Amino acid sequence: MIADFDPYRNFPAVADRRQFRELIASDPAFRHLGLDDDRYVRARVSGNLITSLHRKIGDMYEEVFQYLLVSTFGLSEEELRFSVDVTIGNRIQRRSTDGVVTTHHLVAKNIDVARLLPTCSENWKASSGLGFEVRSCYQIGDSKRIQADYDMALRLQSLGYVPVMLIFCLSSLRNPIARLSRTWNLLQGETAFLFVRNLTGFDLDCFLGRHSDQFKSIMSAVFANF
Repeated sequence: MIADFDPYRNFPAVADRRQFRELIASDPAFRHLGLDDDRYVRARVSGNLITSLHRKIGDMYEEVFQYLLVSTFGLSEEELRFSVDVTIGNRIQRRSTDGVVTTHHLVAKNIDVARLLPTCSENWKASSGLGFEVRSCYQIGDSKRIQADYDMALRLQSLGYVPVMLIFCLSSLRNPIARLSRTWNLLQGETAFLFVRNLTGFDLDCFLGRHSDQFKSIMSAVFANF
């Protein structure tokens, strides 16, 4: 959990910024370079924190969305984590979606996919359903990861699924978004929140707003550690 994050957990006998600064001051590689400075310590520790923080926030959005799919459509774990083989470089890797909803489930709930996805044609009922990938924000510029996500959509399409990527922020890296938009029905920011509400009937944005004070309290405690 974010609340349990310890920025110094990988350094034995280091419990705070002062001790970390002393560690750097005695490190043969750094002791002559002036890195025993609070500004360096904050930058290094916060870099680890931000990476962990973004990962946990991403997990939160993914798990909440999966819970909503299960609650709304009564999906099994096998249905939820639909797996496909994707060729990455010269290797075939098994990857799981962040959720799949079949056309049968959508029709049973009277959900019109063409209304939810303006880019989806009216004959969506001929598809197998919707296949999802969920991100809090796309901030990875690694070309292999981007290519894998790109190919994931192609694989879903080949199996008859409409690929949908939900990215809840509006501050993603521009180049990955431009590339992934070629294969995914990609929804960002408020549009992603609206999609979730229309698909599941749950207002996720409103829910997060109601618990904002709790989230801010946790973040404040974490940031106080460095």
